[in-house]
Amino acid sequence: MLMESKKYETTALLKKVIATAHNITYLEVPQYGDPRRDAYLACHYVKERGDPALHSVKWYRDNNEIFRYMPGQQPSTRTFNTTGGVTRGTCDENKCSISVALPKRFNTRISFTCEVSTEGPRFEVVNQTKYLTVAVTLKEDPVISGLPGSVQVGEDVLLNCSTGPAMPPANIIWYIDGRPEKMEQWMSMNDHTEVSTADDYGLRSSWRPLRFRVTTVRAAISLTCEATQPTRPSFTRSTNLTLAVARSPHLSMFTASGSNPSSITAATVVASMLVHTLSKYSALSDK
Repeated sequence: MLMESKKYETTALLKKVIATAHNITYLEVPQYGDPRRDAYLACHYVKERGDPALHSVKWYRDNNEIFRYMPGQQPSTRTFNTTGGVTRGTCDENKCSISVALPKRFNTRISFTCEVSTEGPRFEVVNQTKYLTVAVTLKEDPVISGLPGSVQVGEDVLLNCSTGPAMPPANIIWYIDGRPEKMEQWMSMNDHTEVSTADDYGLRSSWRPLRFRVTTVRAAISLTCEATQPTRPSFTRSTNLTLAVARSPHLSMFTASGSNPSSITAATVVASMLVHTLSKYSALSDK
């Protein structure tokens, strides 16, 4: 009986503690933040039935307090001078939002914590933490250029995949029919991603060519260009397309397989002469 009584008291105490703390319903912290502009953060909380009044809302960057809201004081908000401090803050009984300047160092990972406490005598505290990575992520999918209308078996294909400016720059991988590209030694070109020089904002574009020979007898080849930024977590955008494989030979097949253009021209002339001779013979026979 004594054990059951203590268990009941413990359960009741836990319920009381939970009932005396505000509940953070949602913490808005973007996964990536552009250092060229302030990051917007917001902490949403609700007063449950039986909760004491709100005492304070505090924002922490890593382990440093950067902003405090105390509705019972005047002024009710206070900003702390830290690196990358708060530029603006607006709070009330249900929400506390701030704008924060970000460092110019790309791929920096920052933790932001919202801490909500209620009035005494218990001053119960709840908090949530989320992480932001300083990066300029790709705004659009990569672009594939050089795509022919169709290809023939034995034909060499040369494509290029490029991205817009971003930081850190993206690494590009090609996939052919769902498998990463496997370049033959005799066809090797750039086996890595090329990166441009930095623009005025320090951003860099990426590109990577792909050259392969059509060997499949299927009607189409699936191609994917995947661009991944090495952030934490990584950020990826991709583009997919289908390359049609023609069933009948065309001129590009001969040029792609290494035939001499002059030999093709000579063959065309011989064929024309033969047609002309046959036509002339047919005309004489009619007479």
